[in-house]
Amino acid sequence: MELSTAFYHFIADFTNAFAKPLAPYFIEKFGLDNKTFASLIALLGGITSLVQIFFGAYFDKKSRDGLYIVFIVVLELIFISFLGIFNSFFLTFLIITIVRLLNSAFHPVSAGFAGRHNKGKNVAFFSIAGTFGAALGPVFITSYVKYANITELYFVTIPLIFITLLFSGKLLKYKKEHNLKHKKLSIKGDLFKLLPIFALVTGRSFSMDVFHTYIPIYMNEVSKSLVIGGSVLTMGMIFGVITNYLGTMVLEKTNEKLTNSIGLVGMAVSGLSFVFIPQISVKVLMFILYDGFSFFTMSSNIVAAQKLLPGKKALASSISMGFSWAIGSFLSSGYSAIFGNNVMFMMLSASFSAIIVLITYHLLTVKIQK
Repeated sequence: MELSTAFYHFIADFTNAFAKPLAPYFIEKFGLDNKTFASLIALLGGITSLVQIFFGAYFDKKSRDGLYIVFIVVLELIFISFLGIFNSFFLTFLIITIVRLLNSAFHPVSAGFAGRHNKGKNVAFFSIAGTFGAALGPVFITSYVKYANITELYFVTIPLIFITLLFSGKLLKYKKEHNLKHKKLSIKGDLFKLLPIFALVTGRSFSMDVFHTYIPIYMNEVSKSLVIGGSVLTMGMIFGVITNYLGTMVLEKTNEKLTNSIGLVGMAVSGLSFVFIPQISVKVLMFILYDGFSFFTMSSNIVAAQKLLPGKKALASSISMGFSWAIGSFLSSGYSAIFGNNVMFMMLSASFSAIIVLITYHLLTVKIQK
């Protein structure tokens, strides 16, 4: 069942990755400016990710995880089919919002399911599948817009729905062995333990959100095609597939502090190199390295959070993923609304933020240990 859940994670994040690389397309189609689109997408990401904590608490009380996983993915595929059919930005934005909400519901229940045997490799494999889906999404959708009709996405989604249902048998029958409904959330006992992870993921989310939003916009500004912008995003996230798994292996052989330090220092160095080295080819390489270091801590943070709250894996996953990402996206949205038309300043700020996050993470870790 772990393989099928990983496949569903691939599909969920593949379709969820369609909006950002289409930034130049939507900006031109609806007559928007850079900062308006960037801040709206960041705000949407924050709001839809914020509700993950409620989904996490809800699914920890339920036993039919498999049923929820299948149902959510099918709904996400149905709604993404309508992405390009509207000439109204409001309706297009509504479709993106619904897809993002469904994706937010999917993550805590599926991550809790992946970690039910307390094996870091299972969580890493699950996370890698989602990363790979998110990596292929940008290059696929930008190519589709260039060579096909975006109003006919159902040619892609209908076969995927069929495949999803075809492999859903065991998941639909699955029930948790233990119902954790009686376990209540303790803010001081549960959430306080996760404070360093929360701070780290929030800062990482802010930085990644800026880079992933502005890479397609930057490539468009230097006269590169929509497909090139999507391809650069894809290359970075494919490299992140490798480093995602590697980070979990480093965590199991060392400790959280070293693993997170490697990721954050690497983000800062590669991000600053992207800003200050002028050659486009080097910038592309630096972004790929930046994404690799960003994804280095992704699975390891989920594993660490689930170990801290072993009886509430969905909740722990929602905090180490969605809730923290939400706060980072809110910060990115507000920041983009003010400085969003200055692309390089945004990326410079995102690079420096990794250093600030590293210091904050270590200070909080020391305080909680005391």
